[in-house]
Amino acid sequence: MSERRAFSVAVYARKGGSDGRILVIAHTRTGLWLPVGGEIEAGETPLEAAVRELREETALVGSFRPLVGHCEGVPAGYIGYEEHVTGVKGLHMNFVFVADIADADEVTPCDEYTAHRWVDRDTLESMIDSPANVRDFGFLALDAEAL
Repeated sequence: MSERRAFSVAVYARKGGSDGRILVIAHTRTGLWLPVGGEIEAGETPLEAAVRELREETALVGSFRPLVGHCEGVPAGYIGYEEHVTGVKGLHMNFVFVADIADADEVTPCDEYTAHRWVDRDTLESMIDSPANVRDFGFLALDAEAL
């Protein structure tokens, strides 16, 4: 029997561009600081899943915009791809996005996390309770320039 595989998305909600902050959540199951995200549902594109997951998990509506240097056909806000094994859920093949959030928008938490916080570049760098790939993509999200 082959290992379970799931297509998922991670969304780095960002306020204030490259000098700003990104949202991380204390994931209930893992206890790690992670971006918002989840599995892509049947019939969804990765971008549609990213929009849905951001809204479901935070009540935020983000602006997913094409990024400087993007290739034709690449979804708006797409910053990369990574794979990781997640316990019984198997291999997650993860599409990673950045979404700009209006400064006045407030997070409405859901039961998938115990806490949330907006972190700047310096805080992100020192977050040892977050996987290295989360920090690396966080830096990419902060550096991403929208068209």
